[in-house]
Amino acid sequence: MKKKVLIGTIIIILLVFIVGLCLNVLIQRKFIKTYTYTELENRGYIAQDVSEIKINHSYLNKILSYNEWRISVEFKKEPDILFWFTYRDDKIIFQGVSSEPMLDKESILDYSERYKKGTLLEK
Repeated sequence: MKKKVLIGTIIIILLVFIVGLCLNVLIQRKFIKTYTYTELENRGYIAQDVSEIKINHSYLNKILSYNEWRISVEFKKEPDILFWFTYRDDKIIFQGVSSEPMLDKESILDYSERYKKGTLLEK
């Protein structure tokens, strides 16, 4: 009888722990999205310029010392280009640019520099 109670207690503790981790990710994702919009505004972009923001989280990445949070931003005027960020040390950090099909090196550098200067959406 004690064995069943112990196993039941362990299962309940594990379930509470897993639910807590999931809730943490959901709450953090909301804050990080807000921080991302703030970072974009600091660079001179407004929320209406953004087509989509995707935020991915991985506890495995954290364990392996990679970026725990990966953020991709797609602008309406540049629909096939993804601008990548990470959330680390309470900051949104620009990581780079990607697209499908892959851009050449000069285009990647050009998009990166235009984003950093706030001139990406100017034509």
